[in-house]
Amino acid sequence: MKECELKWSNINNLDDKFISYLLYLEGKSISQIALIRRIDKAVVEKQIIDSKILMKSNQPKDKEEDILIKIISLNKDERKDFLNQLNEEMKGILEKNIYKRYTKFKNPDDKMLLLWTIGELRFKSLLPLLRMELKNNNVNLRRLSCSALGKLKAKESKLWLEKAISDENSQVRQYAIKALAHIGDLNTLKLLKEIQFRRSEKDYVKRAALQAIDQIQNSNY
Repeated sequence: MKECELKWSNINNLDDKFISYLLYLEGKSISQIALIRRIDKAVVEKQIIDSKILMKSNQPKDKEEDILIKIISLNKDERKDFLNQLNEEMKGILEKNIYKRYTKFKNPDDKMLLLWTIGELRFKSLLPLLRMELKNNNVNLRRLSCSALGKLKAKESKLWLEKAISDENSQVRQYAIKALAHIGDLNTLKLLKEIQFRRSEKDYVKRAALQAIDQIQNSNY
């Protein structure tokens, strides 16, 4: 399958997996595609992975390997191994690629993997992308942004995370609190203590707040 043939007008000639892949390229999540196509999520996941591999294998041999496509095509263990094997030069190339092309990725699952990568490799130059995604309507992108910020431990993200502890989603609040445990100050302590008085707050969020309070106090800010 050539990239130029991957379009809805050619649907009668497409393998079943490429129909799922087209929906994926439009930004549909795995769950949405499974619902639309009335097939199991595991089947959709395999179709997407197979499609990515096939599209990649059909690239011209002299074409430089797309490092971002490679990352989102690997499974979890393979992705970790791949990142661990990168030298500093390749990390720099990856960092620049994410900076230039992140917004071109429309599928939230792809974006989640790139946000995870930013956190894993501590790419502080990409803090603006994480700040941007803290405002995204997609709860998973907000959650992954908080998680990545927790790994970066950047002081400049403190105010962003303090706003995130009032997010409408409890998991986002939890991850924001965990991230603040590394960079919080007196004002953060005040906000975290207020969480204990939220009658409707989830127990796991309150526990995260207590742990963060202890960590901040022990670090002497």
